[in-house]
Amino acid sequence: MLIVWVVTRAALLLAVTQFIPVGHAGHFENDVSLYRDWSQTLLAGQFPAGDDKWQYPPLAAAPMVVPRLLPWSYHLDFYLVALLCDLGILLLLWRFARKVGAGRTGLWAWTVGAALLGPLLISRYDLTVTLVAVMALTASADPVIRGMLIGIGLLVKVWPVALLAGLRRGREALTGAGSALAVAAAGCGVAVLLMPHALDFLTAQEDRGLQIESPAATPFALARAFGWWDGYTNYQHGAMEAVGPGVATAEQLTLFATPVALALLALWWVRATPNAGTYYDAALTAVLFLVVTSRVLSPQYMTWVAGVAAVVLTVRPSGPGAGQRPVVWLVLAATLLTGITYPWLEQDYSWTGDLPGTLVLAARNLILVVAAIMSFVRLWRSTGSRRRTAGVPAHRLAVPTV
Repeated sequence: MLIVWVVTRAALLLAVTQFIPVGHAGHFENDVSLYRDWSQTLLAGQFPAGDDKWQYPPLAAAPMVVPRLLPWSYHLDFYLVALLCDLGILLLLWRFARKVGAGRTGLWAWTVGAALLGPLLISRYDLTVTLVAVMALTASADPVIRGMLIGIGLLVKVWPVALLAGLRRGREALTGAGSALAVAAAGCGVAVLLMPHALDFLTAQEDRGLQIESPAATPFALARAFGWWDGYTNYQHGAMEAVGPGVATAEQLTLFATPVALALLALWWVRATPNAGTYYDAALTAVLFLVVTSRVLSPQYMTWVAGVAAVVLTVRPSGPGAGQRPVVWLVLAATLLTGITYPWLEQDYSWTGDLPGTLVLAARNLILVVAAIMSFVRLWRSTGSRRRTAGVPAHRLAVPTV
């Protein structure tokens, strides 16, 4: 296992540094160069102001500043820090697998599955927040500790809020959500006191449009490739966004889609009776819902989904119709297609509207949408109603204590 991780990650490091000449260097270097520039601003005592690309909570500063502490070039130091986070995720999964008595499927899913993203995996800061998320999922079943870790994740990037979805009604939900919000609020408060513009991220995404890689933009991408749409793409807010007829309507639909997805999760939550894997299954469902309903779906977002999916594979399914394993295989397929589309086929769907890359992107998005729907259906069936699960033995309804 560890040997495979070392070999795959060494290959990614050699590729991202172009020691293995894979081309597309700018696709991997540009964001790290942006982090380097931001780190100078952050070390000067303020968050980036007036930069429409800065859309991150205060603790996102940490993975951007830490490479400055290492002795080599910023880019190499960033990749090495990312690899340390990657290894940390693997070790957390290994510890969790030992605690719950599971096999190594989840470890293999991360070792091989995350590598499918290619050099992109270590050229974005998303491994940092994925490490915190996996820690929140696996380190402890104590809702206070779990909530605190989720709160830290919220301070790095907002999506770990989805990990609250599977907390059981009553004390667990109150203490878990309360500790998460307390940590997040405290962290934001300290950041506001220490540095100006700490809360700019709260409004930074208001002007973002429909990213061409998002599921909601797929009809426009396909229509352009077939010559049926007169729109185009434009680089703005740090991403390629669709511009043209119908886009504004699609943007409005995405704004409604996320609340609808959250409402479905809320409906499930108030009627569900949890089993051993419910918390982890719900986390995967919630993250998939956030990803597929968002108007932004940058390729590195698959890092989050792959991390949560690896945890799900580490938990033995229980309860009627339980198990998200078919969903995880879809996630891994989508991860592979993401690694193929970006950056190797990115020109097709982002700039020229050519068919080959657009079809691969459409297939990836279709798989993700199917995975999200299947995940929710399986989550619903696995928890059932109180009447349906009344006869399930108590040991199968307990959440693993780790």
